[in-house]
Amino acid sequence: MEDKGRMAEEQAAAAGVTPGGDEKRFRLLADHAPVMIWRADTSKACDFFNKPWLDFTGRALERELGFGWAEGVHPEDFDRCLAVYTEAFDARREFSMDYRLRRHDGAWRWLLDSGRPYEANGAFAGYFGSCIDITEMKSALEEHRQSLEERERLLAELHHRVKNNAQATTSFLGLQASRASDPTVAAALRGAATRIMLATLVQDRMFRITGDAAVELGDELEVTARTALEVAGRPGIDLETRIEDRLALPVAQATPLALIVNELVVNAARHAFPDGRNGCIRLTLRRAAPGLGEVVVADDGIGLPDLVGRNTPQGCLGIHLVPRLARQARATLRLENDAGTRATLRFAAA
Repeated sequence: MEDKGRMAEEQAAAAGVTPGGDEKRFRLLADHAPVMIWRADTSKACDFFNKPWLDFTGRALERELGFGWAEGVHPEDFDRCLAVYTEAFDARREFSMDYRLRRHDGAWRWLLDSGRPYEANGAFAGYFGSCIDITEMKSALEEHRQSLEERERLLAELHHRVKNNAQATTSFLGLQASRASDPTVAAALRGAATRIMLATLVQDRMFRITGDAAVELGDELEVTARTALEVAGRPGIDLETRIEDRLALPVAQATPLALIVNELVVNAARHAFPDGRNGCIRLTLRRAAPGLGEVVVADDGIGLPDLVGRNTPQGCLGIHLVPRLARQARATLRLENDAGTRATLRFAAA
């Protein structure tokens, strides 16, 4: 008992605590704190550890003092741990680091160690620090990271297979189109092949968006429209784009909007300018109101022959896909004959 009392007095004295009531209060607070506490003097050597630290390591105070505590640091973390500690100490700045420390039972446990400089009588006096065991949290984060990596791997594999299947389907449809004796059937097959190819290109670009990053809608729609017009292979048609506002949307919302623009441009190139006549397709993106985005695809062609039932025209498969895609994008759709065809999409945009 005398040895323990003497040890407590030395510990308190090293921490700068005077005997008497202050010492008792200090010991009471430090030894009953829910964290491991340490103190270092101006030489970087540790001169105090509380009871939770000593209980954790299972080592006597004398073995921990100075730099003895570092003997319990995992060899793989040792150099990094001392480097962070030394650099922060020399700069007189706070620090926080994680490292593995050997517990009394020999198990390696991850600690989060935070230190802060303090002053006594207006002069730098050393550091106080605290540690908490974060092993379970680190394990959970690692499991989550591995789960995300596995998910990304599976998604990449799925994307690769879908892309390969789409390419095979496109090739098959093109082959069947070349063998078809009926021009109408051949045109329908080539149109289906083109639609699949363009949709695959959109999906491929969206897949390359990493994590939770948003899609810059203006850039994506302009690329989509120009690619669609180029693939449609219809000379004499110009594309005008006007991106008035920058709108960033999540992939799940941007993808159907891009597919809609793709369908509208291809449909206009194929049907709005018969007999080889020239024309123009205009793409506009703007913020119609706070929190409301608007995409307009318009042409100066012959217009849609019929606007019936839910404001959707008859006769064009691509146009019939647009309302379904609009619902996926949580967008409203309006189709008008206005010196050509005008499609207006409005959607929520933060």
